Amino acid sequence: MTTDAGVTIGSTLLAIRDDVETAVKLNRDLGFQAMEVHGSHLGAGFPNVPVLEAHAAATGQLIRDQGLIVSTLNVAGDPSFQPYGNRDDRQATIDGLARHMRWAHAMGAPRVLFWDGIVDNPSEIGSACETLADVINAARDKSGLSTPPELTCELHPFTFALTHRAIEDLGASLVAAGAGICFDFAHFGVALKEDLTSLLTPGVIAATNLLHYSDTDFLSSEVHFPPTEGKVDFDEIGRLYKNRNIPVAWDLFSWPAPRHAVGTHMQHYERFVGLVCNQ
Repeated sequence: MTTDAGVTIGSTLLAIRDDVETAVKLNRDLGFQAMEVHGSHLGAGFPNVPVLEAHAAATGQLIRDQGLIVSTLNVAGDPSFQPYGNRDDRQATIDGLARHMRWAHAMGAPRVLFWDGIVDNPSEIGSACETLADVINAARDKSGLSTPPELTCELHPFTFALTHRAIEDLGASLVAAGAGICFDFAHFGVALKEDLTSLLTPGVIAATNLLHYSDTDFLSSEVHFPPTEGKVDFDEIGRLYKNRNIPVAWDLFSWPAPRHAVGTHMQHYERFVGLVCNQ
């Protein structure tokens, strides 16, 4: 499988209102070398029509036919992900994550991105970390894959690890389960604000296996700004992640003019990819 570390990675979310075929061509034309696929772009997009591994396989082939590398399958926020509920909720989560791993395998994606979920009670954080690790291991077994994709957990401002400042604890549990953290600059920035880089401890950095690159105003959850248009200290983050050789994906989720931003800010992103991947 071709690695996506050290190359520029776009996303189907650059064309969030368009079909996957349009999204792939757009990413190619904008100059990206690889492409993350959001789960919502797989399948027919028609009510009650299931997404199958055949959809994922065809999508992966479409991406490769356009000369791009298949990157992450992003299913963060999938409604089946309810690991901290009752026994049925947990089993549905295991089944769902296993299904997503099979989609990624069929697509040729090196990893699946999910989130950590919501836990309201701070006293339950320790058990939540253990539960998530158990769910990951069970889903990997359930997938039936001899070479399952890597797993990465994207924290959000409203999910438990950032809400309760349990980033290092979650990271340790993820690593123990053979998974890692997706450090999304915008999500971390909105949740942590000026504490953003101070909480990037050696343990968190070591647990990181994917970066989602963007800027943020530290206020607007789910709005990812173009780099240098917000408050992120890219120099400090670059210093912390220098030479880590992990993928760095351009993630301008919900920005009103994502195509224009690629044209005007791509050089900042390319420099950062080179710094992280020692180019």
